[in-house]
Amino acid sequence: MTEIETWTDQSLRSFAAMARVQIDEAARLWLRAAEIAEAAPLSAPVLAASRSNAGVARLILDNANDARRAFRKAEEAWRLVISSIATLDIPMTGATSFHFRLATKVPHALIEARRRRYRQLAEAALGITRFNRLLVDDGDPASEIVALHARDLMAILKDILGPCSPEVRLLAAPAEQATDASVFSSYAPKAADFAHRQRTLSATLSEDCAALEAAVTLTALLGPQTFSAVRRLRETKKARSEIGMPH
Repeated sequence: MTEIETWTDQSLRSFAAMARVQIDEAARLWLRAAEIAEAAPLSAPVLAASRSNAGVARLILDNANDARRAFRKAEEAWRLVISSIATLDIPMTGATSFHFRLATKVPHALIEARRRRYRQLAEAALGITRFNRLLVDDGDPASEIVALHARDLMAILKDILGPCSPEVRLLAAPAEQATDASVFSSYAPKAADFAHRQRTLSATLSEDCAALEAAVTLTALLGPQTFSAVRRLRETKKARSEIGMPH
């Protein structure tokens, strides 16, 4: 496996572990993926996604200070990605016959449309990272400021990632009657979502564009209910440990 393939595999396995409510395993896998990204010459979007996911892992492991630092490094990395999109290598080849004709007649228009799309994707990932950091800074997933930012981010992600995306479902999850299993189930479609996106990436013919789309898709969001569920699981684990019960 190449470094990017190993990173992708570790990241996908993290989402699968979250869907099974195996949060410590998910955190371990995300931290391993981050080590791979930092050690290997991977693309800037992959590095940004890795740092954001490492923040999620640190938050799951109840290390708020390290989580905050990781999110801040990720925000900085995503901002650099956004600024670099102006010079991103975007091919003129179209994914459909219509796009092919458009690329032939007005290549600049197609390239600029795609450039706007990639900028939106990177901005979506930056928004996810900022929301994750807000959960650390605020500390109360039920606060008014978290609810306000969740609504704003959900509106943005509906337009960019789609109304049925896992991220939108995580932000829309109601607090009432939310079980841990139901909250974490929103992570299950990530592998299928990634596979679907990967099938469309061949049309871009650009390694940089493919890496950006993959990195955005694999940037993890902690919704308010997910954060609450993680806290409950940590408290339960701590209580069991104190009375000598197995985890």
